[in-house]
Amino acid sequence: MTAETLMLAGGVGAFAVTFYWVRSRQLREKYAVVWMTVASALLLMGVFPQVVMRLAEATRMAYSSMVLFLSLGVIYVFSMSVSLSLTRSRRSSVKLMQDLALTRYELDSLRERLALLEERVSGQ
Repeated sequence: MTAETLMLAGGVGAFAVTFYWVRSRQLREKYAVVWMTVASALLLMGVFPQVVMRLAEATRMAYSSMVLFLSLGVIYVFSMSVSLSLTRSRRSSVKLMQDLALTRYELDSLRERLALLEERVSGQ
Protein backbone atom coordinates (compact mmCIF):
# COMPACT_ATOMS: atom_id res chain seq x y z
CA MET A 1 0.00 0.00 0.00
CA THR A 2 1.41 3.39 -0.97
CA ALA A 3 1.21 6.57 1.06
CA GLU A 4 -1.16 8.03 -1.52
CA THR A 5 -3.56 5.10 -1.22
CA LEU A 6 -3.41 5.32 2.56
CA MET A 7 -4.20 9.06 2.49
CA LEU A 8 -7.04 8.47 0.05
CA ALA A 9 -8.52 5.73 2.25
CA GLY A 10 -8.00 7.89 5.33
CA GLY A 11 -9.84 10.80 3.72
CA VAL A 12 -12.81 8.64 2.71
CA GLY A 13 -12.88 7.07 6.18
CA ALA A 14 -12.69 10.47 7.87
CA PHE A 15 -15.63 11.74 5.80
CA ALA A 16 -17.71 8.67 6.65
CA VAL A 17 -16.96 8.78 10.37
CA THR A 18 -17.55 12.53 10.57
CA PHE A 19 -20.91 12.29 8.81
CA TYR A 20 -21.95 9.44 11.11
CA TRP A 21 -21.00 11.33 14.28
CA VAL A 22 -22.71 14.54 13.16
CA ARG A 23 -25.90 12.69 12.23
CA SER A 24 -25.96 10.87 15.58
CA ARG A 25 -25.34 14.20 17.38
CA GLN A 26 -22.10 12.99 18.96
CA LEU A 27 -20.00 15.64 17.20
CA ARG A 28 -20.72 19.35 17.14
CA GLU A 29 -20.89 21.04 13.77
CA LYS A 30 -18.03 23.40 14.55
CA TYR A 31 -15.68 20.44 15.03
CA ALA A 32 -17.17 18.64 12.05
CA VAL A 33 -16.02 21.50 9.82
CA VAL A 34 -12.46 21.02 11.03
CA TRP A 35 -12.61 17.26 10.49
CA MET A 36 -14.12 17.72 7.02
CA THR A 37 -11.22 20.02 6.21
CA VAL A 38 -8.77 17.37 7.40
CA ALA A 39 -10.58 14.72 5.36
CA SER A 40 -10.49 16.98 2.30
CA ALA A 41 -6.78 17.56 2.72
CA LEU A 42 -6.18 13.82 3.00
CA LEU A 43 -8.23 13.19 -0.11
CA LEU A 44 -6.43 15.89 -2.06
CA MET A 45 -3.03 14.57 -0.99
CA GLY A 46 -4.10 11.08 -2.01
CA VAL A 47 -5.49 12.16 -5.38
CA PHE A 48 -2.78 14.74 -6.16
CA PRO A 49 0.44 13.50 -4.52
CA GLN A 50 2.43 15.67 -6.93
CA VAL A 51 1.44 18.74 -4.90
CA VAL A 52 3.00 17.30 -1.75
CA MET A 53 6.04 16.13 -3.74
CA ARG A 54 6.55 19.60 -5.23
CA LEU A 55 6.13 21.20 -1.82
CA ALA A 56 8.68 18.77 -0.39
CA GLU A 57 11.11 19.53 -3.21
CA ALA A 58 10.63 23.28 -2.82
CA THR A 59 11.45 23.08 0.88
CA ARG A 60 14.20 20.49 0.31
CA MET A 61 12.49 17.94 2.51
CA ALA A 62 11.84 14.27 1.90
CA TYR A 63 8.30 13.34 0.85
CA SER A 64 7.63 11.41 4.06
CA SER A 65 8.99 14.27 6.17
CA MET A 66 6.67 16.71 4.39
CA VAL A 67 3.64 14.47 5.00
CA LEU A 68 4.62 14.19 8.67
CA PHE A 69 5.16 17.95 8.91
CA LEU A 70 1.75 18.69 7.39
CA SER A 71 0.08 16.12 9.65
CA LEU A 72 1.66 17.57 12.77
CA GLY A 73 0.63 21.07 11.67
CA VAL A 74 -2.99 19.96 11.35
CA ILE A 75 -2.86 18.24 14.75
CA TYR A 76 -1.41 21.39 16.32
CA VAL A 77 -4.08 23.67 14.86
CA PHE A 78 -6.89 21.34 15.88
CA SER A 79 -5.50 20.85 19.39
CA MET A 80 -5.21 24.61 19.83
CA SER A 81 -8.82 25.14 18.73
CA VAL A 82 -10.02 22.48 21.18
CA SER A 83 -7.97 24.08 23.97
CA LEU A 84 -9.49 27.48 23.23
CA SER A 85 -12.97 25.99 23.23
CA LEU A 86 -12.37 24.26 26.57
CA THR A 87 -11.02 27.48 28.06
CA ARG A 88 -14.14 29.37 26.98
CA SER A 89 -16.37 26.64 28.38
CA ARG A 90 -14.50 26.67 31.69
CA ARG A 91 -14.87 30.44 32.02
CA SER A 92 -18.55 30.18 31.22
CA SER A 93 -19.00 27.42 33.81
CA VAL A 94 -17.25 29.46 36.51
CA LYS A 95 -19.43 32.49 35.76
CA LEU A 96 -22.58 30.36 35.89
CA MET A 97 -21.52 28.82 39.22
CA GLN A 98 -20.88 32.28 40.66
CA ASP A 99 -24.28 33.52 39.45
CA LEU A 100 -25.94 30.44 40.94
CA ALA A 101 -24.22 30.99 44.29
CA LEU A 102 -25.36 34.64 44.37
CA THR A 103 -28.90 33.64 43.44
CA ARG A 104 -29.01 31.02 46.20
CA TYR A 105 -27.69 33.55 48.71
CA GLU A 106 -30.37 36.07 47.71
CA LEU A 107 -33.07 33.39 47.87
CA ASP A 108 -31.97 32.32 51.35
CA SER A 109 -31.96 35.96 52.48
CA LEU A 110 -35.48 36.46 51.13
CA ARG A 111 -36.68 33.29 52.86
CA GLU A 112 -35.25 34.49 56.17
CA ARG A 113 -36.95 37.88 55.76
CA LEU A 114 -40.22 36.17 54.87
CA ALA A 115 -39.96 33.94 57.94
CA LEU A 116 -39.38 37.00 60.16
CA LEU A 117 -42.38 38.79 58.62
CA GLU A 118 -44.58 35.73 59.15
CA GLU A 119 -43.49 35.57 62.81
CA ARG A 120 -44.36 39.24 63.31
CA VAL A 121 -47.73 38.85 61.63
CA SER A 122 -48.62 35.70 63.59
CA GLY A 123 -47.40 37.32 66.83
CA GLN A 124 -49.82 40.23 66.55
